[in-house]
Amino acid sequence: MSTASNLPISLFLVPFAAALIITCVGWYARGSARIITLISLAGVSLLSVYALVTVLASPGQRHHTAMAGWMPPLGIEVVLDPLSAVVAMLVAITSLLVLWGTGPSVRAELPGRQTLFYAMAMLLIAGMMGIVVAGDLFNLFVHIEVAAISSYALVAAGGRGAPRAALRYLIIGSLGASLYLLGVGFLYAATGSLNMADVSARLAEGWPEPRLVLVGSVLILVGLGVKMGLFPLHGWMPAAYSRAPIAASALMAPLMTKVAAYALIRVMFWVFGAAYLIDDRFILEVVLWAGAAAVMLGGVMAFIQTDIRRLLAYSSVSQVGLVAVGVGLANAQGMIGSFLHIANDALMKGALFLFAGVALLRFGVRNVEDLPKLRGQAPWTGLVVVVAGLSLVGIPPLAGFFGKWYVLMGSLAAERWVIAAAVVIGSIATVGYVFKILEKLYYAPVPELAEGVEPVREGPTGMVIASVVFAAGLIVLGLYNASVVDWVIIPAMPSE
Repeated sequence: MSTASNLPISLFLVPFAAALIITCVGWYARGSARIITLISLAGVSLLSVYALVTVLASPGQRHHTAMAGWMPPLGIEVVLDPLSAVVAMLVAITSLLVLWGTGPSVRAELPGRQTLFYAMAMLLIAGMMGIVVAGDLFNLFVHIEVAAISSYALVAAGGRGAPRAALRYLIIGSLGASLYLLGVGFLYAATGSLNMADVSARLAEGWPEPRLVLVGSVLILVGLGVKMGLFPLHGWMPAAYSRAPIAASALMAPLMTKVAAYALIRVMFWVFGAAYLIDDRFILEVVLWAGAAAVMLGGVMAFIQTDIRRLLAYSSVSQVGLVAVGVGLANAQGMIGSFLHIANDALMKGALFLFAGVALLRFGVRNVEDLPKLRGQAPWTGLVVVVAGLSLVGIPPLAGFFGKWYVLMGSLAAERWVIAAAVVIGSIATVGYVFKILEKLYYAPVPELAEGVEPVREGPTGMVIASVVFAAGLIVLGLYNASVVDWVIIPAMPSE
């Protein structure tokens, strides 16, 4: 049942309008770019909270906007349901925290380019919001490209090696987008529609062109797999996240792959349908085994890295793999674990990439081996690393434990012993790289300061506060995990 509402389109229009305003006004009043960014993100954060409360208060209803008055399936539709409302709130609040906290790093790394940075950042957020509320397969592609082009520009704005990383990201990302669009073309040829709900209804009546639908589904899966950094399609991620400016990597790492994972879940379960996927498990098996490989290999690759942000990028490969495992299992425990871990990893990566930014900006530390320089100088930042790191490992009652627990229980319930073993092996690798960081922070010998050099104290206040809020979120989400599952996650799950 659908209810006409302006909520879905507002979540996209606010950051998109802010990007246009920043572009026009920011060149004449340079300080205004950051102010406009924060005001608009505060507004869209409040709007997203209101949207989630509204959607949860009307179970069984989805709120939609028919663009230009053209009703679906002919017109373009944007939609809010429990799942999209949750992800929209995650995008809005995470973006607000990151862009508020990283103001000093933007000024330090991008002198004279702050206006362009904030315009691209808001365009990226608008693209991600568009992905979240899209109810049309082609419109989903448009928003994927809006977000992607913005992210290419943000990565290229970094220092040494950034343009090469951005070019690699552009080539691989464009290939993924092309495959997705080609898959949508096959699906349109088979069903004659692009509206997600309409395509789903037509497929539920029986596949008129099963080969076209199968090829289209595989192409869409691969295209979205590139965007979410799913193994072995993750080649763009380590260089992009490690070479981008601090603020850009802290914005992209918690959100880009999670929003792409949301898009994959949306297309798989709300377009193709849970019944078909479970009857013919080919697509689910591909996602399941790719996720299992990512959990293990991403963890191992993270362990052998020396660059902090590159280590965290491979950690993201592993954590996205855990989301994919839950999706591939397609049982209740696995899906709950996937949904939880999308939120968990956004909070964990927000905290840890801000920590990496503090280490680089204030202490000049890029590599793990140099982390002893922070000993005793950054107590709050160190505490954030402990909380977020232990959550990554999966120590209760932190939020990261529950996402892993549900996925592991889903593997055991499905009697997928190899998959369960992969989750455990990936967790062991996570213990390795997290404790490598903690050992350098708390136990390695502290280098002596040169004579006359004053010790540096903590990082920029905004970055530290934002990272502490992310870490606190991991504690709260862990402690109230049962309530979140009952009130938010279960209503957001796809129907059979």
